[in-house]
Amino acid sequence: MQNFNISGLQPSAAELKPASLYAILAPLDNFATELALHAINKPSASDIYIVSSQIETFFEGPFSDALNHAFDQHKVHPFRFSADTRDWPKQQIINNTLKELNAYKQLNNALVIVHFSTTDLASLDQKQLIQSVQTYKKFSTQSGATVLFLVSGPEVTNYRFLLRRLNSDLDGLVYVENDSTVRVLEYDYWHHSTGIIASVQYPLMIENGCFKVQQNSITEQQTSTSGVFADEDDVWIVQGAIPEGTKLPAKYKIIKDNNELFSKGPKLEAATLVFAVSRYTDLALLAKQCFELRKNCGRWLKLVIQNVDGVIRHQDECLFLTLGVNLILYSFSEPSRLLSQVQSIQGFQFSRPLPPSIEHVLQFTENTFSKGYLPFIEFTKQVEVHSDSAVNLGVSGVLVKLELLPRIDPIHPLHLFHIKREGDVFSLVENTVYLYLHACRENDVNNAIKHLFKLETNDFFAQQNIISDHFYIQQECKQLRRYYAGQDITDYSAQLKENESYKFSQKIDASVAADLETPEFTKNERADAVPFKMAIKSNV
Repeated sequence: MQNFNISGLQPSAAELKPASLYAILAPLDNFATELALHAINKPSASDIYIVSSQIETFFEGPFSDALNHAFDQHKVHPFRFSADTRDWPKQQIINNTLKELNAYKQLNNALVIVHFSTTDLASLDQKQLIQSVQTYKKFSTQSGATVLFLVSGPEVTNYRFLLRRLNSDLDGLVYVENDSTVRVLEYDYWHHSTGIIASVQYPLMIENGCFKVQQNSITEQQTSTSGVFADEDDVWIVQGAIPEGTKLPAKYKIIKDNNELFSKGPKLEAATLVFAVSRYTDLALLAKQCFELRKNCGRWLKLVIQNVDGVIRHQDECLFLTLGVNLILYSFSEPSRLLSQVQSIQGFQFSRPLPPSIEHVLQFTENTFSKGYLPFIEFTKQVEVHSDSAVNLGVSGVLVKLELLPRIDPIHPLHLFHIKREGDVFSLVENTVYLYLHACRENDVNNAIKHLFKLETNDFFAQQNIISDHFYIQQECKQLRRYYAGQDITDYSAQLKENESYKFSQKIDASVAADLETPEFTKNERADAVPFKMAIKSNV
């Protein structure tokens, strides 16, 4: 009998029955494949059949050891959709795949993994998709094999609604989501040997190269007998978060600074704490304080950040929200807006999963310290790393394709790129410049390019295409790497080496490693002026 090799997962949720069909849905390819790889146990006594257009992702991932070991034992039979079959009707591909699998005799108790992207299934209407699922169910029943039907892509939510209704054909449906750097398994329904489980969630963490169920990392507080906390309407706010002289309601209490407000946290249950962020605020220290408050004070405590000077950037916002903050505000000049937005979150509890530690979150930011020009194949790999980090942090990222005008030497526009932010990398292949902008929203791309490119882009590039969905960014990188594998691609690193901003280095920038206790600006106060008497000199 197959099962998911995930420590801490209940036996009923880990069990994969023979002659059964289970569906695994995920927004990204690696989310689905990594869970499927945990169904391969080492040593594997059963044969494994894998059908996918992205077959290399199964063998090259961080959880591929068991699969590679089984492959060395001649237990793995991979099938890949060739380039000439991609345009075939998907119904024909499914039928031909099942015909090929039925040619094997040792299917009883075997594990069959079939992977489709939402792009692959887009040509199937609802009726055809239902027929395909029923065909796979019939195959699993007759052969005795355990079939994992993997679907990944940005449109996967639509397929989740449909597959939920096919519980008479599917034996289980699990949706793999990533929230606050935590991988979450959402079981819609799951048949096992003793019954059925439904609507169950398991947050996962990585330990020793394998998934492990994360135990509850937030201290849960018992609700009072009346169902309402005594301090639920109380709001503790830092003095710098509101304009001087602002009159506040009776339930609002003013605190001197963020550190004093942090010290109040352990005494509170469901109150609202409003921190202030200015250019003098140590963001790393504040993030650690918010994480400790959320972890130790429970889900009912409200954590709000008032961005006074507008210094919090997109990635900082995502980090704060990942570490337990409920709300980030910007309307410093409008106290009435602050009051209404604070009121809107009162009575609700924090619902997102909390990462196991701050270090677990920071490891994804460390992956984005590279910047500047990279050789093309290395660029595609680095973009996948940046994109994966962005997904875990909830940060946006865009891949921009800039096609050069005819008769322009590529080295000239490359010299005009001045990359300053970590995570922004670019490269060139044939007649196209590829630029990845980390922590950048799609509607900010044009402004970002104006800041990093010296001249007008219209003078050098014929057109500009933007890919903003992380699924398509990673798909594009995989396809480019396969297409240009073994080809001679010009490397411009030597020609750009005189520019410091194009050097690729994974070392942490000196400004990041600087003493965090040192404020960005120092504030010096001088003594009040002393009156000096002046007398008019009399006429001599």
